[in-house]
Amino acid sequence: MRKWTRTFLLTITIFIVFSIIYSGDLYAQCYGSLDLAPAFFQYDYLVRITVHFGDVSALPGDVICSRTLGPGESPVEVPVYFYNAHDGIVGVEFAMESCDSIASFLPQNGFSIISSSKENDSGLYRMNINVETVVPICGPALIGYAYIIPSGSNDPVWMTIVENRSSGGMFATDQYADIHYAFSPHHGGYVGSNFLYTCQEPICEEPNLPVLDLEASEGLANTVKLTWTAGGGDHTIIRFAVDRFPEGYGDGELVVDVESTPGEVELGSHINPPRDVIIYYTAFSVNSVSGDVLRNSFVECGATDTTVSKELIAAEKTSWGVLKNRIKSR
Repeated sequence: MRKWTRTFLLTITIFIVFSIIYSGDLYAQCYGSLDLAPAFFQYDYLVRITVHFGDVSALPGDVICSRTLGPGESPVEVPVYFYNAHDGIVGVEFAMESCDSIASFLPQNGFSIISSSKENDSGLYRMNINVETVVPICGPALIGYAYIIPSGSNDPVWMTIVENRSSGGMFATDQYADIHYAFSPHHGGYVGSNFLYTCQEPICEEPNLPVLDLEASEGLANTVKLTWTAGGGDHTIIRFAVDRFPEGYGDGELVVDVESTPGEVELGSHINPPRDVIIYYTAFSVNSVSGDVLRNSFVECGATDTTVSKELIAAEKTSWGVLKNRIKSR
């Protein structure tokens, strides 16, 4: 992945969005939609940040971004999650705005606060936040809890996810120090009565649900058998490389490109794979027409696996932590 400075990323985003708005394209409203990302930003996933009051297993298909306000409830706890993070992120920068004072933010899942600042602009309360962790965290995962102190007169208590004013944007950083745009498809959430400007249906398309349970195992006659559970798209694409997990449906070498039915267990083969090296596979669930990909998968760690190819294929079961240590020692 190519590394860009934040100033350049912001400049080119403004230029592209302005150009497309001028042409009247619906996707201009999506702030770097998945259709634009591969061609213009040199990556094909955008990290999502969302308010979600449900279980993590409901993401991303069922984001619950509102709940009732209990009598006298204070502080109001608002959970903030991320998803679509590929092979994990080590940092994320964003801000929260609310109608009431944001007292604190309590990070979770190993995240620690690197910097934070508060602002009050005529009754609009903002907290800029920058959190980091040592080990890459895969999504969907809880970033942390915001705690809001109701004034007593506000119902609902709402909170939006917006750009961090200290850094000038909303970004996620992966383990290779590459920066990815992040955004909030639902704009935030609320506790209490309905609030028009948060908890909205996403304007731009959400990515497909992921390919699950990708496994590379011993096949017959110098092949690797690949099995997986199809994601939400109408095609499954599996790519491989010998030095890394492919990061997009155009990265690495193509192994599988087949029509898929969401949720079905499917089978493919890698014929004559490279020998005596670790082979890294990544599976993507896409929608495609005549070979042209329309949108990418919901990309998380679960859609990868490895194997070592010898005269007889030997499949290797391993953990993400072991893989990272192995990659570092190469």
